[in-house]
Amino acid sequence: MNARPVGPIIVGYDDSAAARAALRWAADHAAAVGGELLVVFVSSAIAELELAAAQINTDAIRAGYEQHLQGDWTAVLRERNIRFRTRVTVGRVATELMRIAHAEHASLIAIGMTGRGTLGEIVFGSAEHELLKHAVRPVIAVPAAWQGETST
Repeated sequence: MNARPVGPIIVGYDDSAAARAALRWAADHAAAVGGELLVVFVSSAIAELELAAAQINTDAIRAGYEQHLQGDWTAVLRERNIRFRTRVTVGRVATELMRIAHAEHASLIAIGMTGRGTLGEIVFGSAEHELLKHAVRPVIAVPAAWQGETST
């Protein structure tokens, strides 16, 4: 029986320590099962509206995110010969990751755990919580301190 995932592994990425840990975990998993990653940066729709109101070109900002996704943020994947694609989208993180996972027939969604407490979740919301509650794909929440199988 082939252990290869049916679809890509979606990785929510924002270059935080937690996102870098999720990318490392997803890269290890993809290497083990022969899978492909789809690394997704979700730009906040609210932030984009505020920038647009200030007459700041958000297209250039999104292009910068895409450049980082195709460059330094995914360098570890190229070094390890992990198959991957990238995508920049605008919206709410959990909503966009679930939408893309559905459209891509993803095998799972990997996200970094921010470590924000209950008060932070109430005030700011939590993509992790929303994904764990509503996703129809498996969700892996990787702690920011995760270094890989060789860490203690």
